[in-house]
Amino acid sequence: MRRLAGAAALAALLLAPAPSGAQSVSSPQVTGVEMTPRVRNTLKQIEEQWLQWIVQNDREQARSAVDNLLETARQIGMARLPDLSAGAVARAAQAAREKDFPRAHWSLEAAERFDPGRPETAFAEAGVLRLEGKYPGAVLAWLSALPRIFGHPLERYILLQDLVIWALTLLLVTGCLFVAVQMLTKGTSLFQDMVDFLGRSLPRPAAFVLAALALLWPLVLPYGPLWLVLYWSLLLWGYGSTSERVVLIVLWLLAGASPILVGELRQRMTVELSPPARAMRSLEEHRLYGALFSDLGALRSLLPESVAVKHLMADVHRSLDQWDLARSLYRQVLEQEPRNTAAMINLGAYAFVKQDFGGAIRSFQSTIEIDPQNAAAHYNLSQAFSVSYMFDEQTAAMERAREIDRERVAGWIANPPAQRVVTPMEGMTRIPEIRRQLLAARGNGGKARAGGLELFRRGLPLLVSLSLILVAVALHLARRPRGYTDRPSEVFPEGAFDRWGRILLPGVASAEIGEGGKSFLAILVPTALLMIPLFGKVGVRIPWRYDPGNLASWIVVVLGLALFFGARLRRELRGGV
Repeated sequence: MRRLAGAAALAALLLAPAPSGAQSVSSPQVTGVEMTPRVRNTLKQIEEQWLQWIVQNDREQARSAVDNLLETARQIGMARLPDLSAGAVARAAQAAREKDFPRAHWSLEAAERFDPGRPETAFAEAGVLRLEGKYPGAVLAWLSALPRIFGHPLERYILLQDLVIWALTLLLVTGCLFVAVQMLTKGTSLFQDMVDFLGRSLPRPAAFVLAALALLWPLVLPYGPLWLVLYWSLLLWGYGSTSERVVLIVLWLLAGASPILVGELRQRMTVELSPPARAMRSLEEHRLYGALFSDLGALRSLLPESVAVKHLMADVHRSLDQWDLARSLYRQVLEQEPRNTAAMINLGAYAFVKQDFGGAIRSFQSTIEIDPQNAAAHYNLSQAFSVSYMFDEQTAAMERAREIDRERVAGWIANPPAQRVVTPMEGMTRIPEIRRQLLAARGNGGKARAGGLELFRRGLPLLVSLSLILVAVALHLARRPRGYTDRPSEVFPEGAFDRWGRILLPGVASAEIGEGGKSFLAILVPTALLMIPLFGKVGVRIPWRYDPGNLASWIVVVLGLALFFGARLRRELRGGV
């Protein structure tokens, strides 16, 4: 119900009340982006039409309300209404719980039309069908949602970043378990060597106690279990085979590099999930959501001197038909980029809209002087000549435009722009540039505050991991003259439990014979299965508008573990090791 209420209040987010005595353009402090009364009225109309959809009880009338909403959104250059789609999904879920399944289905139909191709709509459909008792259809709907996840840039980006973080976490957790298995198979020898060393100068009982304390003392430190694993890995390095030592070295390096890599990923994701990035992504997809204009205002405040941001904001104002505001920004763009032909064409389009055809002709001609192969400039020039009754010049300009790009010119003639002249959206194409500027601004701000000390702190984990290798080698060289205790490494005694122990504790059998790689891989598989439900929780959670839940993950875990241990049992019964 919170999602439904939030979507119903779309205009409350979009439309802040104008201050007393407000002029024809709203203040950017109120809405984030200046708005003319026409734009504000359009947004108000969207709110009223949405409220009409909510109270509908007839499917056909609801469809008509959706048609009206989408048509109104197109008036300001928007094709998707994600907040309303989320509200329709919430409405469908509520109707399904109330057993009103016809309403649930036409609400889902509206959600799909408001924001086509969203995975949340398919997940919600699966939930509705499950409540309706149509389980095969629910499974198919759930499966149809999976490819939709990869069809959207944000979800795909977060999934890939989460996959990297999850994989790093998996390797480190598996590494901790690998060290535990090493201690299980070689800990007796390590403990006995420590007792023998201490027993040279202490009574045997005291040597036992001190040896136990020497093995467990890291537990008193903050994050004691993690330090204990690192400490044990150092002590066990000399007892391992070559392959086991290689695995430990790789794990130390991974433990040192992981904080650096994860920090970089999180910084990039912070920028990608920030309000300005969300606004730019929505502009690319023509999505109108509640905080769009305030988020654009935040972008402008973060990069006030960026010419790319000014160009983007000029395109936004132009798409909203706020030509006077767009003109001011295009002029600022040209002050910093005098050869920006897209801004020049749009300034010519402004003059054309204002019926200053002489000014439009001069602007288009100036563009052609800079870029003679610009088909849009030649086409627009032909239109300006046409309304100026300069038909010979109009014909020549049109022919030149066709010579440059016949296909595009044919498209402009077949579907003429609303203002008759072409207005390029080059500001939108600069969004990747703006993203890089946001990332650089965040990084530079951190470096300015941090200095050399912060850089040292960031690189400290990798320095510690490299130091572990040196300490392990030094400790081994110091211990080698005294020798290592060579005791039987079989963890389980002969008998029935020996077989079940080998089945249920992966990696032990390989560790007993010094096969480090096989031991690590044997531990990795069940650990990966058990960590599947944590995917997304160890990274950044995808901002779902409808949470599909974690049931499918647990089904995969149960089936995967059953197959894994079933295969081990079968191999053991056949006499395998």
